[in-house]
Amino acid sequence: MLTPSQKAKLEELWGRGLMKFDPHCPRLSVLVDEAVGVGLNMNQIKNYVKKARLETGMCSWEQEDVDREVLIALTLDELRVRRGISLQDEVDILTWTSSQRTGLEPRAASPSPPQGPLSGAPPLSLRPGGQVLAVGENDCGQLALVDEHEIVKSEDDLDYEGRLLPTPVALPAGKIIVDVAAGALHSAFLTSEGEVWTCGNNDEGEVARPTAGDVDGHRVTSTCLDASGLVAAAVSCGDSFTAILDTRGRLFWAGQLRDSNGVYYNIGPRLQEVPGWWAPVTKISTGGNHLAVLVANTIACCGAPDLGQLGRIRARRALKRSSKETALTLSPWTTASDFVDVCCGQNTTIGITAAGDIFGCGANNQCQLALEGPQIIWTTTRIEALSQRQLVQVAMGDTHGIALSSTGAVLCWGDRWEGQLGDNRACGTPSATPLAVHGLPNDIRQVSAGPRQSYCWTSLSQAYAWGSGVSNQLCVGKEVDRKEAPVPMVGLPARPILKISGGGQHVLVLVEPPAPKC
Repeated sequence: MLTPSQKAKLEELWGRGLMKFDPHCPRLSVLVDEAVGVGLNMNQIKNYVKKARLETGMCSWEQEDVDREVLIALTLDELRVRRGISLQDEVDILTWTSSQRTGLEPRAASPSPPQGPLSGAPPLSLRPGGQVLAVGENDCGQLALVDEHEIVKSEDDLDYEGRLLPTPVALPAGKIIVDVAAGALHSAFLTSEGEVWTCGNNDEGEVARPTAGDVDGHRVTSTCLDASGLVAAAVSCGDSFTAILDTRGRLFWAGQLRDSNGVYYNIGPRLQEVPGWWAPVTKISTGGNHLAVLVANTIACCGAPDLGQLGRIRARRALKRSSKETALTLSPWTTASDFVDVCCGQNTTIGITAAGDIFGCGANNQCQLALEGPQIIWTTTRIEALSQRQLVQVAMGDTHGIALSSTGAVLCWGDRWEGQLGDNRACGTPSATPLAVHGLPNDIRQVSAGPRQSYCWTSLSQAYAWGSGVSNQLCVGKEVDRKEAPVPMVGLPARPILKISGGGQHVLVLVEPPAPKC
């Protein structure tokens, strides 16, 4: 027989997420320990949970829906403890979770009125601004070479030629760029004022604004966030979509998602709010056709699920169009916790925990998840080959990965057909074992990945690239098919590099601006 205090404790723990048992989830284990601490045994705890699931109807839910409800409760509990959460946030969360159970329509996918930042949301940071350089193909205007004041009478007057050497992007005067993102055939630029400017191909609405022909696509233009009351804190580009994180921690996207069967979901050229948002997001990353975010030390994903890239939809449901609403609703991973970073490849998602463990899911046909065996990893899995190696950064390409360790070592794994592993080989034998890249200085500061390219750079502004060079993305000053080992990138100014973003056929490089003239 339970005492009143024990029953009250179990009710409290149920609301905080003790709706199932998983010995591999530290946060659930903590809740169980709390119950044991008030004199309850495991049989009493399990009986209460079983009864509560019957009374709430949870016993008839799909396991994925149960897992999502548990993660939401755990996340909400963590937000209350760590950051505090407003009454309106609780109402939004409860409204969303109710819509998942009853089939009601989710919140309207449109920008909300401007409000102050939520606790825990990313602020409009004072990141250093820089100069943007572009190299590669320019057939869709992704290099943004048309100045805002330049008069272009017709498409015949446009410069469609690519660039072998880094060329300054024609940005409006006075705009300070703090972040860049390269998509398949489009580019996005974040200003210090929270504006997002875009250019390039807009066949699927990926530049998040209507365009009038090629001339408009070749010119960098604002997405007019201010008209919607949005102030952007981060931007990321997929193949044919753009995702924006605002200073309230909300998510928006525009464009189109595709899967192996063609068009999966047409978002459109106007920014729409990503369904399922329940707490402030702190980081975003995009794959080819999916989105992953970091929220309250948990990773959540949405988008096309056909190759396991969401890590929460199993094979039997992933290819069913009836599961589209579930896939397009931002929902958390159900394994591990305490994540501190997330990144996406074309069809993969990687998470790094505070303890140094690496978890991943998605396509593994070229060992891009550093795992031997299945070609698709449907549920998030701990990657033994990458865990506990003091990795401080991971970046993913189409079919390979690159990482930087705390010692400055650069590791690559996966497909080496284009030499993207940097081991002096270009062959059809992938490597599930992370390989050290030799021939690099010992002060590598960051790494990045293009679809079939790898990049790294030092604190002294020396940049290196290897892999496919068919679209001049290696920035070596001449046309090359590929490079199987690191080579210096040429034509970059001798100033610190802030970011390198590799797109489908082009590369954007953000460097510190030149010193002001006296």
